[in-house]
Amino acid sequence: MCKNKSFKELYESAKSKPTPAQSFIEEVASLTHRSANTVKMWLVGRQEPDELAKSILANHFKVEPASLFPKNDAQNTEL
Repeated sequence: MCKNKSFKELYESAKSKPTPAQSFIEEVASLTHRSANTVKMWLVGRQEPDELAKSILANHFKVEPASLFPKNDAQNTEL
């Protein structure tokens, strides 16, 4: 054990760590040189990345570019 921490200090420490979803958004933002807000817009369907960003993502995730942003996908506004 490093030091004695209160329950609240432990919570505050855990709270400041990114969630897996936040880490995913930051990873995509970094890969495509876009902001996290732009990536969130892609996720909810308000915007779509350009072809270069789609290609970068497809190569990184090893999927077909067309499968990343299907046209018939219902918009999901919850993040």
